[in-house]
Amino acid sequence: MKKRIIHLILQLLIVGAFVHAVAQTATYNDVAVVINTNSAISESTGMYFVQARNIPPANIIRVAAPAIEEIDSLQFENLRSQVEQYIISNNLKDQINYIVTTKGMPLKVKRIASGGNSSVESELTLILGPYASNIGKDGRIWSPFYGKRNDFSRSKYGIYLVTRLDGYTLSDIKAMIDRAASIPAAIPSNARFVFDMDPTWSLTYSLNKNMQRAVDSLNRRGFVSIMDTTTVYLTHQTNVIGYTSWGSNDRNWQPYATNAIPKNTYLPGAIGETYVSTSARSFAPPPVYGQSLVADLVAEGITAVKGYVYEPYVSSMADVAMLYSMYADGYTVAECFYSSSGFLSWMDVVVGDPKFRLLRTRMPSDTWASQDSTNTNPLPVQLTSFTATAAKNSVQLAWHTATEVNNYGFDIERRTISNHQIAQSSIENWQKVGFVSGSGTSNSLHDYIFSDQFLSNGRYAYRIKQIDNDGSFTYYGNAEIVMSVTQKEFSLKGNYPNPFNPSTKIEFTVPTDGYTTLTVFNVIGQEVATLVNGMMKAGNLNTVQFDGSHLSSGMYYAQLTHDGHQLLQKMMLLK
Repeated sequence: MKKRIIHLILQLLIVGAFVHAVAQTATYNDVAVVINTNSAISESTGMYFVQARNIPPANIIRVAAPAIEEIDSLQFENLRSQVEQYIISNNLKDQINYIVTTKGMPLKVKRIASGGNSSVESELTLILGPYASNIGKDGRIWSPFYGKRNDFSRSKYGIYLVTRLDGYTLSDIKAMIDRAASIPAAIPSNARFVFDMDPTWSLTYSLNKNMQRAVDSLNRRGFVSIMDTTTVYLTHQTNVIGYTSWGSNDRNWQPYATNAIPKNTYLPGAIGETYVSTSARSFAPPPVYGQSLVADLVAEGITAVKGYVYEPYVSSMADVAMLYSMYADGYTVAECFYSSSGFLSWMDVVVGDPKFRLLRTRMPSDTWASQDSTNTNPLPVQLTSFTATAAKNSVQLAWHTATEVNNYGFDIERRTISNHQIAQSSIENWQKVGFVSGSGTSNSLHDYIFSDQFLSNGRYAYRIKQIDNDGSFTYYGNAEIVMSVTQKEFSLKGNYPNPFNPSTKIEFTVPTDGYTTLTVFNVIGQEVATLVNGMMKAGNLNTVQFDGSHLSSGMYYAQLTHDGHQLLQKMMLLK
């Protein structure tokens, strides 16, 4: 069987000389604003931002969409089509880097399979680019900008960075826009980064560890960081420029707050991340609680914040160590949140002005990855790549490190995945399948290989647990890889995207070598296309593309026939 190779480039800390650079924030000519013509508050929000930032009139995209927060796949495809058509018609595809959506536009997309649920903003990042075929699929993709400490551009990364302007009221939104009106010459001397850990969660849990890494990074820069490791839920903090807590997932918040609202006083430019699923499920007043809401932080005075419209899983949370170090070094709101967050076509939403930043020029990069007289912290183990190769019934993993300190070795962990779901990065359901010794302390490149043998049919995820000599460990980037190995089954997978315009991909497998046909019919049973007509081998996951550009909108059926058996799959063409 032909080998399938899936590459996952993990976060790479950049080492070396740094050159001061000015980000593309002098103008907002590369920002497009999307306004819903069916919503008065969308018009007011969008035009207030357009006028405040002098955004060119040609960059205003008006769409007619339901003025509700949750829509279905068909409604999203209609919205997407309007945005794409405007961008193409006005030659904006390669002229804009950022897209800003507005209150009154749909916020989230609920699909038949819950693994396909997403925010509107995260889906729009992929339009008109090399990753557009992933929109609407059951699962998420790794962001090509994840872990990058670079100026962002659409031409380099193939995506747009999309943020949203939202809050309970128009007044809340205007105040948020006003707080990001000017870039300061320096971070205020009284600014404080506040981290509220819940120690009842395991201290080895990555989210708590990321808070500590963030504090270490900010302290090296000379900033004031507050780290609370007690069971007290912090409230009424002042001069806050960065805020992270467990929100309503903190097991101890109830004696200290109402609805886990921290009642902080924020400085202009403050950003935040809370470890709360569904924290951006709604911005509609009056709020309905359960989980805490990031809309409360906007109302309190935060300038930008990240939330989640559905349950995104732990791995979707921003790595706050990267988030705040980049922000303190002068990267934009959008660059910081997207670089520190792993997934697209998922459930994340960033609220705020995408191009606001705390400094007018880039500051020197983090010294975490260098050893000099001013840095007594040890080098981390830096993984520069991780590849997995599947052939027959085995998987070979290969990874490389740039530097290592006190590296005892690597546990190899595997998880079985059903259907097309992307592995959820939780702490359950992972199984240790092997161990590879590390190289101790080294500044040299090292290559590692591990082979996982005798696998049965199915899909698998792999990750590496790096263990220090003292027993502490780290999962770098919550590394997950979906593997496809031999599948000797008769199956017609769901096409993606679905709905589609004008083309879609169809996956299928056959259990034995033999004659196979894959045909497409319309709703009255007329054959409109023959996609496969010949001998197919067992065990291969086959992918074919169906182009419906010559057909009218409507329902179509893909029919797979093999060895006297048939399977049928519905497909929706929406133009």
